[in-house]
Amino acid sequence: MAKTTRAQAAARGTKLDDEHSIRPADAVEKPKRAARPQSKYEARTAKIFTTVQVIMVVVPLAMIGYVWMVGGGSISALQDAMEQNPTLTVSFISAMCQPLVAWLLKFVKQHYQAGDGGYAAANLIGLICGELMLQNAVGVIGCALLLWRIWKRIDGELTAWKQERRLGGMLADLSGALVICVFGALCAFASWRVGLV
Repeated sequence: MAKTTRAQAAARGTKLDDEHSIRPADAVEKPKRAARPQSKYEARTAKIFTTVQVIMVVVPLAMIGYVWMVGGGSISALQDAMEQNPTLTVSFISAMCQPLVAWLLKFVKQHYQAGDGGYAAANLIGLICGELMLQNAVGVIGCALLLWRIWKRIDGELTAWKQERRLGGMLADLSGALVICVFGALCAFASWRVGLV
């Protein structure tokens, strides 16, 4: 038996070791999600998703019209109205976040229909929190209605999503809702400051 040198001992177990063989790790099978079967309930839920998305896109247009009318119908009067009334400015910023919420609801709908109810429920909960901070009643009601519709059908998918995705994956999945929460926190802080003045 030959004497082992320090270099040979250090190389043992690495790719420099001639006797070392690499075998592939056992693949962990992820549970496969089945797409939701299309029923009348699911078709109605899809229509509600679309309706809420359309309403979310219409909200800023209505706000622009309101601010335009308050401002007298000209750009300079619009700027003056926003400078004189900070609450109007905060409401305007809040309304401008609604198309982003509508865009995020598109992904929530796709994941829900693909069988990923945990993603959908977690994002809707995050969007409700953001809408509460944005002080947008239309957004809160719309997202709460959608959460109520899908909550009956997800049956434990939220827990499975949490266990599968872990913290990093959950933060990645909730990134859009977290952006809405940040905008909501800014608007809530601004409206709080306006109330103090």
